[in-house]
Amino acid sequence: MAKFAENFEGWYKYAERARDRPPRPLLVDALAHVKNRNRALDFGSGALTDSRFLVDEGFAHTIALDGEPIADAVAKTLPADRFTYSISSFENYAFPASAFDLINAQYALPFIRQTAFGRVFADLAASLQHNGILTGQLFGDRDDWVGTDEMTFHTVDEARSLLRGFDNIMFCEEERDGQTLNGAPKHWHLFNFIVRKR
Repeated sequence: MAKFAENFEGWYKYAERARDRPPRPLLVDALAHVKNRNRALDFGSGALTDSRFLVDEGFAHTIALDGEPIADAVAKTLPADRFTYSISSFENYAFPASAFDLINAQYALPFIRQTAFGRVFADLAASLQHNGILTGQLFGDRDDWVGTDEMTFHTVDEARSLLRGFDNIMFCEEERDGQTLNGAPKHWHLFNFIVRKR
């Protein structure tokens, strides 16, 4: 079983490898369900590929949230009147209430430590507008990185329970052998979802 830290090269190296990738397909699918394009939050924005996509797709304002300014050079190319690069840990971010039409959390939620997960997820959910869309992944209990400190994993029942307060648009369990962005082998166990706030 491969642990996260064994093959992790650092977030700056990750951003370098991910810089020219297209937006995540799940985000592209979720966008079809977004009713308004006023404000979007790219939660765990990484290399800013999804953030740039949201700006290009016409959101009036996109906030990219990440723990380190790993894509600062890209951020400086985005329009300052429509884009904010917010550097904060997930646990310390001050989520504005009922602010976002879309929250994009691609491969980010599992990186909230378990002791803070419930509070952070509740704050994140409260920052969605009525009918706002939340999309992203949770990592399952058979993922290779299970046991990694500072991460949170869910059983399928826990994942479904977490999202029970939303209207389900798509929930898909995925389990496969693959690799990480740097080519290291990894067994993935994911719950991909698109949900709408009631």
